[in-house]
Amino acid sequence: MAISINWETRVIHIPQGDLTLVSGTLYELDVNALRLVLKDIEDGDEGMGFPDTHRHNTEVVLSGITYARTFEIINGYTITFEDTGSHYTVRCVGANHNIADVLNFNSVNLIIGNSAGLINSGGGGGGLTTPQAITLDELHAMLTDVYKIHGLLTGTPLVVAPTTRVAGDINQTVTESSGTVTVERT
Repeated sequence: MAISINWETRVIHIPQGDLTLVSGTLYELDVNALRLVLKDIEDGDEGMGFPDTHRHNTEVVLSGITYARTFEIINGYTITFEDTGSHYTVRCVGANHNIADVLNFNSVNLIIGNSAGLINSGGGGGGLTTPQAITLDELHAMLTDVYKIHGLLTGTPLVVAPTTRVAGDINQTVTESSGTVTVERT
C-alpha cells in the first residue's frame, strides 16, 4: 500500500510500510520525501482538481548557514499513520513541519524533530515584533544560570534557606502567600 489521499475527507494516509524502520518499534518519516510524494499525487489526473495539500519553503543559505526547509499541511488536510494494532513511534526528519497539528491520533506516537533558529516573537493582536536574536554568548550565560540555580554547576553549590536560594552570583527570594510559593531573582 502506498501513501494516499482521501479527497472527500481530506485525510492523507501513510502506511507503516512507507516508513523507514530504525529499530524495534521506531520508524522514520522523511518529511521532504513525503512532500514529493504528495506533489506527485496532486499533479496526477485525480489530484489536479483538488486544493493543494501543503505549502513548502526550500532550504535557504544565509551567511554560509543552511536553514531547514519547512513543510506545512494546509487546506484542512490531516494525516493518519496506519494503525497496525500495535503501538509504534514515527520520528520525523528532513524538514520543519506542522504534522503534529494535523495528526489524527491513534496508536502511533510522533517525534516531531523540528528545530528553530531565529524566531519571530508574536505581539498582541496578531502583529509581529522585532525578532529576538540571542547570541551564543547570551545563550551560554543563560544556560550557565540555569545550571547554577539547579545546583548542577560543579563548584557552585545551590544553598537553599526558608526565604532565599543562592547559587554563585544568583540570589533569589522565596516567599509564601496563601499556599503559593514564589521564587524571584533579586
